Amino acid sequence: MTMENKKYPSLLQQGKNLAKFSLNFLQYLQNNDNEENKTLIASDNIYNKRIETCKGCDRYDNSQNRCYECGCFLSVKAKFVLESCPLNKWSFDDKEWEEVFNNILNDMDEKKDDK
Repeated sequence: MTMENKKYPSLLQQGKNLAKFSLNFLQYLQNNDNEENKTLIASDNIYNKRIETCKGCDRYDNSQNRCYECGCFLSVKAKFVLESCPLNKWSFDDKEWEEVFNNILNDMDEKKDDK
């Protein structure tokens, strides 16, 4: 990769990326604020796998631990369960998310039966 390609997205694009993440984050919090079996933080295992994937990518900036593609600080981005790589090298854990989602559905069914 040439140095010309190693530029961060524009501040406008970084702002859009942050706005999209913030909206997803707020919607998730709003819908799950009192649920014990919900988590916004990826497990240590998932976090470590994400970071290792990023470190092996040519869009990784080792000096700042940032991604040249999205401009994010990866030590933060990789921690959030709902985040994903803009190059589709990693995403949130579907299996873990499916388990949480099934718990939500079961909980909703139980609450409906109680009425």
